[in-house]
Amino acid sequence: MLACVSGIKNVALKGRSMVPLEKRNIFFIYFFILLGTTLDNLNNGTMLTLAGDIQERFNTDSSTTSWVLSGYALTLGSFIMVTGKIADVIGPHNIFLCGLTTIWVCSLVCAVLPQVTIIPLIVFRAIQGIGASSLIPASLSLTANYFSGKRAKFLPTAIGFLLIALTSSFGVGIIIGGAFSLTSIGYRSFFYFSFAVGLLCNIILYFMIIPIEQTEGHKQLDLKNVDYVAALLVIIGTLLMILGLTEGGEGWVSAKAIAPLIIGFLVVLAALFFEGIYLKRFRKKHTLQDRNTDWRLSVEFLFPPEILHIPNIMVFLTVTGLQYATEIMFIASGVQYFMFVEHNSPILASVKIFPVCAGIIFGALTYRPWMYEKLNGNKLFVISAILSLVGVIWFSRLDYTVANSYWRYCIFSAFIYGYGINIFFNIYMNVVIESTPLHLQGVVNGILQTTSQVLLSIGNALVPSITGNVSYATTEEMKQYLQDKYRVIFYIMMGFQGVVLLLMIFCIQNNPSKRESEEDLQSVDCLNIEKDEEVFEKVESKGIN
Repeated sequence: MLACVSGIKNVALKGRSMVPLEKRNIFFIYFFILLGTTLDNLNNGTMLTLAGDIQERFNTDSSTTSWVLSGYALTLGSFIMVTGKIADVIGPHNIFLCGLTTIWVCSLVCAVLPQVTIIPLIVFRAIQGIGASSLIPASLSLTANYFSGKRAKFLPTAIGFLLIALTSSFGVGIIIGGAFSLTSIGYRSFFYFSFAVGLLCNIILYFMIIPIEQTEGHKQLDLKNVDYVAALLVIIGTLLMILGLTEGGEGWVSAKAIAPLIIGFLVVLAALFFEGIYLKRFRKKHTLQDRNTDWRLSVEFLFPPEILHIPNIMVFLTVTGLQYATEIMFIASGVQYFMFVEHNSPILASVKIFPVCAGIIFGALTYRPWMYEKLNGNKLFVISAILSLVGVIWFSRLDYTVANSYWRYCIFSAFIYGYGINIFFNIYMNVVIESTPLHLQGVVNGILQTTSQVLLSIGNALVPSITGNVSYATTEEMKQYLQDKYRVIFYIMMGFQGVVLLLMIFCIQNNPSKRESEEDLQSVDCLNIEKDEEVFEKVESKGIN
């Protein structure tokens, strides 16, 4: 048995080295990395328009069906920080392949599951979410590592295309979800599609993906030194918080919404306390002790102190989450409005809201680094926030009683909103990637994405908690009732974007610093090592272990 396993391992390793590194084209490989990354939000967005088909085929209720999406979101948000850390340790190229494999395998299982009970579908969607949690931090880390040094000039363009893969794929997912729902096999057709795309990317990248060049920082990382205590606390805490927010969609005053939210928050605080206070104090008290004698001295922090050196990091943590929350509310409420108030089909409702994604794509293709430099950084942040706020306010005037309401209040407002948020994400990603050491790209982006997923869950829960159980409005009274409910959602979106604008005006610092060069980081590490060696020599000379 062991010989068989060893043989399979050797064949697998030979397969990955079959194509010489010098024959691998980094731009060709990056295309398939981006294509694989789109599977994350495609698997998210499609469920919004496939939910009805799933509910009908499994003969269940809408509340149970919603867990096909919620289960995926729960594990995605809970594991993303930990998979980001693991990506830094074992290499983002390796964790990306693992995540991609998980996605297409689960897609195939979801496609062939018998339509007897929906529980197995929910379970495999949750497992699929764990795989998806590795794609975003790994793809961001690969972008940073691939386009550094001699290829640094391509970094802004690479980030632009990554933004398209990360954000616009959600809107595309809603549209193709509506299209797949019209096929004879319904939701299964999407899972077969996800399986095919994932398998194709996996095969090509297995043979062609380029391992990152390890810096000195990478070489000092070890899987056995990962802070598994903090990792477990973060997974449990985030899982409970997102669970509470998900349940909040059915009512915020219920114990099943409030209890997980509070307990989860306290568990995450415990993780921060464990690393930020307990471990730091322990290390301070045992400065002269050999690191190899106690795991608390050698453990790698899940929350690296270097993250505090990223310019505007606290603002980014807040604003990124608010942008995700607003975007999900904009798209979800828009699709629902066109479906239940204006009686459009799911696919037509999805097409109507697609200008948001069109604005994001246009912004990604037209953004240039000189814009940021010419406008002194923070001014472009303010312009981005103004455009987003204007887009939301304009969109909020949507009214089924007004002739050509869509053309007056949606198509252009949605485009402006999408363009505005793209400007923010372009600058934010450039600043974070340039300011983060290459060996910490995965975990830093994992921390940012965890915050984003929590706030996204708030936005996702606010829509159903305000509208309640939505059905097609067949009378004028029902239409007006729903319109008033959606107006409340629009006002909350305005509030979120208003907070973003205030933060951009008063809290963003000018001229954020560029990423420290690897040489500087290495010199700092070497200096610290030399100091440690001097201390140990003095201790040994005194006969102290």
